[in-house]
Amino acid sequence: MSSTRTNTTGDLKPERWASSPEFDRAIKANLVAARAALLDGQYLEVVWFLQYLSMRKGGLRWAASEVAPDFIEEGCREKWLAQLCLDPGAEKDLARVFPRLRQLLADFARTHGEGGAVTEIGRMVNAGLEYCSQARAVVMISGRPRIGKTFAARKWVEGHPGRARYCQVPSSADDLAFFSAIAAALGITIESNAKTKNLRPRIEAALAGGDLMLVLDEAANLFPSHNYRLARPPRISWLMTALINQGASVALLVTPQFFEVQADYVHKSGWAAAQFQGRIARFIALPDRASGEDLLAVARAWLPDGDKRSLQALADVAQISQKHLAAIQDMVELANFYAKENGRENAAWEDIRRAIRTNVLPSDTALLDAVKNAAAIQSADGSRA
Repeated sequence: MSSTRTNTTGDLKPERWASSPEFDRAIKANLVAARAALLDGQYLEVVWFLQYLSMRKGGLRWAASEVAPDFIEEGCREKWLAQLCLDPGAEKDLARVFPRLRQLLADFARTHGEGGAVTEIGRMVNAGLEYCSQARAVVMISGRPRIGKTFAARKWVEGHPGRARYCQVPSSADDLAFFSAIAAALGITIESNAKTKNLRPRIEAALAGGDLMLVLDEAANLFPSHNYRLARPPRISWLMTALINQGASVALLVTPQFFEVQADYVHKSGWAAAQFQGRIARFIALPDRASGEDLLAVARAWLPDGDKRSLQALADVAQISQKHLAAIQDMVELANFYAKENGRENAAWEDIRRAIRTNVLPSDTALLDAVKNAAAIQSADGSRA
């Protein structure tokens, strides 16, 4: 028998410590969903907003300091806000504080959504996610890596904390890792000895009905990396039967790899992919690369005080770099590092030029050479061709 719970020394064992309420402050999404099912529609966003804040350190404390009435004792205000999300008898209190909560949500969303949709790709991602949330449907957004779709999606979610949650699908074949990732994104309790059979119904309860949208990035990982003998891919089957068929709002971010993996799975297993494809209400194909104008806009967002020469250089290098949009972030962060080394707060042209010459372009060239060398070796070796 484990000594975890039979320790007689009085010391707190790590396992018991990790199960302490100190590590479990988020309002449970599955319980909020049960409460939301009884609420008037106008209250849904603010209730989910409070649940989102509960997952952030100090989030509920900040909200309580902004909106809680004076007659609620200071030490009880966070608990009172949590009660609004869970207690069906708290309708009158929720109605009383609703205008202040709605304004707090608007201010929070405006602040945290800043910097998004500066490119046409970003605007297309935003439009797709907005449709998914409003229509309570399934949307798939497809684009090549490094064009900014993940950044745009995360920004949209941050700007809509009462409507959506973002989750990157883990590449592991472990189902527990998959459901744990979704549970963590939603704010669902994950015990130290968590089991898939416990997490799955909580996730389904939180998302059924579509009040809260789930954005799944790297969706190619929904397909198993092995065992093609299965008639249906288990994760996609669960997505269809337990979420989509129950009215959940789901957005899938994919690269072209998704369709390659799907075709391979269909070929090897005989799975009828049309069952899944038929549930996709809207498919959005993003451009392969951002335009020069969009690259300048991204450069300006990362380096707001940059001069024209610096911004153009950032855009030009991103245009030829394999990293594309991500190259701008890398260059600006490195340039800021160089600036601080020289006692300056913000990067100047000399720092941008140094970042380009000493790191980004040499790194891209080295990576390209490594790929070419590996391809040449495989071509020369018939056994690996």
